[in-house]
Amino acid sequence: MFLKIPFVLNFSPRNILCFLFTFLLISFAEAQSGNSLFPKREVRAVWLTTVGGADWPKTFDTDAQKRSLQEIFNKLREEHFNTVFFQVRSRGNAFYHSSYEPWAAELTGTLGKDPGWDPLAFAIEEAHRRGMELHAWFNVAKVYNEGMPPISSPRHIVRAHPEWVQQYDGEWWVDMGIPNVRTYTENIVMDLVRKYDLDGIHFDYIRYPGESFNDWSSFRAFGGGMSRDDWRRNNITTFVRDMYKKITAEKPMMKIGSAPLGVYTQIPGASTGFAGYTALYQDSRRWLREGIHDYLVPQVYWDFGEQSSPNDPDFRALCLDWARNNFGRDIYIGIGAYRDNVQREITEQIFMVRSTEAKGESFFRYENIVDLPSLRAPYKYPALIPPMPWKDSIPPLPPENIRVREPQLDLYVIQWTAPPAASDGDTPWRYVIYRSSSEDIDTDDPRNIAAVIPATETRYVDRTSNTFGIPMYYTVTALDRGNNESVSAAAASSPDAAVSEKIGSNNNDGTKSAPLWLAQNYPNPFFRRTYISYTLNRRMPVELIVSDTVGRKTMTLVNETQNPGTYVVSVNAEDLLEGKYLYRLKAGSFVVTKYMVRGEN
Repeated sequence: MFLKIPFVLNFSPRNILCFLFTFLLISFAEAQSGNSLFPKREVRAVWLTTVGGADWPKTFDTDAQKRSLQEIFNKLREEHFNTVFFQVRSRGNAFYHSSYEPWAAELTGTLGKDPGWDPLAFAIEEAHRRGMELHAWFNVAKVYNEGMPPISSPRHIVRAHPEWVQQYDGEWWVDMGIPNVRTYTENIVMDLVRKYDLDGIHFDYIRYPGESFNDWSSFRAFGGGMSRDDWRRNNITTFVRDMYKKITAEKPMMKIGSAPLGVYTQIPGASTGFAGYTALYQDSRRWLREGIHDYLVPQVYWDFGEQSSPNDPDFRALCLDWARNNFGRDIYIGIGAYRDNVQREITEQIFMVRSTEAKGESFFRYENIVDLPSLRAPYKYPALIPPMPWKDSIPPLPPENIRVREPQLDLYVIQWTAPPAASDGDTPWRYVIYRSSSEDIDTDDPRNIAAVIPATETRYVDRTSNTFGIPMYYTVTALDRGNNESVSAAAASSPDAAVSEKIGSNNNDGTKSAPLWLAQNYPNPFFRRTYISYTLNRRMPVELIVSDTVGRKTMTLVNETQNPGTYVVSVNAEDLLEGKYLYRLKAGSFVVTKYMVRGEN
């Protein structure tokens, strides 16, 4: 298949090599169904910046603000993004109905003035309608830029609580060592969590501004015998821990994450004194290790290459360092698309991320990636958001009674009925429609994803090319709120059913029964850990083993009789060597085998 590659304007030897490398990668991936260079599951996020109207809003006109937000979400859907970090608290203000803080001046020109509508509620609805997640991007400690905020109702935190704030390089920061500051900030977050149907809370500036921050008074009052450095780190971690406990108690499925500095601590290729742990008192990896964060989006805003100065760390070294230190939680690499040298490497950086244990990437910021040609090749096909097994590992039941009609040439109408609730009570949150010219639809191949739609819809109209009279086959799966995917439903554009990865005998209605179903392991390739899920429709003796490619058994994961249901097996892969493995599910007289890949450390 012919693929357009971004034109290289500067034909240096390095750029020519990059061009050839990218072309070869994409060509190879096109030829490989399910190749990791085009993953089916990947977070594709963007920071939508509201401070100063950087990305939005560009006007004080309400109708124009709404139209431009819709245009932004339409564009992101067209480019196959699936996650938006929408900035709701940029500088001690609110782009939503807050019970604590004033409306943002960017909405009306006046701090505290009610715009007459709720931008966050509108943004959530528009994102969900297009099959995307929306996380509330919340700036924690930096609360205002230079100068003093104007008088407003309610008063800005800098005016309401001058005893809580300090200036640092001309900007206002709250002192996170004061317990009342943390309590106030937690109350703002919980007000936000309770009011809105958010998919996640995304913290930023969740740190100190620097070593010389003037917090001696609070340290003397609340230091408790700790060193000042450890006390500062503990203040931030205490806030993170309290927030995770409170948010998940209120809404267990809500995701909590943040965007730490791209350098956690010095490593080869990133030898700099300005590191998150030491310079900003941001112990972000502890948050993963303790399980008080679901994801991190480290701001790895540099390009490839050897470190030429302390301010020029190597993207590859940092990317690998973050991906390897995930502690079983998700890492999405933050890419600095606002930098010209990074923009020239966007395609390479995405493929670099995909070669690691990271689960996706995010771009700073929207205006820097809109219509960026180098995104079109790696984002050519849609991608589903990876599930978080520690939150929910039980998939929904598949759609029922799926039917396909072709009322006219180039038009297919797919209809189905919603399934009952799964064993955990979850009903579908979205549906995934798969389309293929092959009757045996490969639901692991993202090229076959025709659409992802809200579960409020049980009908999809597909206009596709049928010039040569080639029949199209369809199947539909359900996603729950945790992005777990059901087995596929059988569908037909003719008397023959389209069935994917089901083992069984024919039913009288022309579909196939499925006594067992085995999913592709996730993530794949993997490093320290991977997950294998399978579904049984009746009680059977089950054996799940891992072997090398010549059939020598490496480990036994399951060997018992199991009841009907869906099972998820966590595989500790630290003792496996790099390379390809087989995993085989035997249930009764039925056997299914798949490949998985242990990546390079």
